[in-house]
Amino acid sequence: MKIVYLHQYFAKKKSVTSTRSYVFAKYLVEQGHEVVVITTENFLKGEVPYKKDTVQNYYCIDGIEIRAQINPYSNYMGTTKRIKSFFSFMQFAYQTGKKIDGVDLMFSTSTPLTIAIPTLRLHRKLKIPYVFEVRDLWPEAPKQMGVIKSKPALMMLRSLEKKVYQKAEHIISLSPGMTTGIEKTGIPSTKITMIPNLSDLELFEKNKANEPKTQAFIEKYKLEDSFVMLHLGAMGEANGLEYIMEAAKGLKEKHADHIKIIIGGDGKTKPLLEEYCAKHKLDNVIFLGYVPREDVPYITAAANITMTSFKPLPILATNSPNKFFDSLAAGKPIIVNSNGWTKDIVEDNEIGYYVDPLRPNELTDVLIILQNETVFLAGLEEKIRGIAKDNYNAIDLAEKATKIMESVVNERKY
Repeated sequence: MKIVYLHQYFAKKKSVTSTRSYVFAKYLVEQGHEVVVITTENFLKGEVPYKKDTVQNYYCIDGIEIRAQINPYSNYMGTTKRIKSFFSFMQFAYQTGKKIDGVDLMFSTSTPLTIAIPTLRLHRKLKIPYVFEVRDLWPEAPKQMGVIKSKPALMMLRSLEKKVYQKAEHIISLSPGMTTGIEKTGIPSTKITMIPNLSDLELFEKNKANEPKTQAFIEKYKLEDSFVMLHLGAMGEANGLEYIMEAAKGLKEKHADHIKIIIGGDGKTKPLLEEYCAKHKLDNVIFLGYVPREDVPYITAAANITMTSFKPLPILATNSPNKFFDSLAAGKPIIVNSNGWTKDIVEDNEIGYYVDPLRPNELTDVLIILQNETVFLAGLEEKIRGIAKDNYNAIDLAEKATKIMESVVNERKY
């Protein structure tokens, strides 16, 4: 079958963001399917196009055909510029998609929810079925975050959300909470399949060859005698990283100098967090900036424990965060401060700890206790990787998504 894959932020492993779409698209190609990805250029830096024009670059990566719009985007952009970027891609996706012949299926992934507009337009224009993937519950997420306050705008987005769900042949959600959110719009559970984020075991398995890099990283930041907690990923408002800064301040006040906190990634809140650290002289916090996906394993290997942090908003408890599943693939225990399904995973399997998102002193206290439990934490590696292999293996989940798409196309033929 021939698939048009709409994802505004498609990325390869040389990039700094989720590679879920790349894993899915590559698997589809390996199963003999033709895939054309319509995306933006933002996370394809370093790739060499085989053709370009004033609007887009053309790539063929691992057999995946890619049409990438030149559409600047940054987490530092204000709301107006972001909206402009979203609308520009909507138009590009439609204009590009409608020129592709012989399409059997469209696979669209959000966020942003505006991806629904070219999805619906192409569905109508090309008369093709589509599968819709929900990575975040929009517009509920921006509503709870206070990003969208206009009632008319929220009503319009809710209508769009419901319409794109109704017209989809099938919907993929990334967490149980997202499934519940979709069902609340009136969609039957039989139309939804939960496929969580991926643990890329292959990527982390290769880290065994990267031990010199891990050692060089430890030496560079003088971590030889330290207990290290790592938060690696987005640094947006939703992540609530001021919580970690306050915990770091508590560690400093308790003279727990042996404990270091590493923050990898970038985002809108990074300058404010750095300012906070400078003001309070927090030399126990290290900011790495953007980390290429291929470097994540050797940096994670340097940590004793990782953390997945979010603001205490109900909608954020439904998230399926990349960093969490990377920690599973790396065999690292995890601290979470979100009272959702990730809390259930770490507590039910006894592979991590939950701390109250309103009490940063809890994180301080937990880290002070755990600094003396390094042997126990390291001993959890095999168990944690086993959980990743059995439940979140990237290849198994790519196969599951592929079977859904094949089923939709086959049912339409008869």
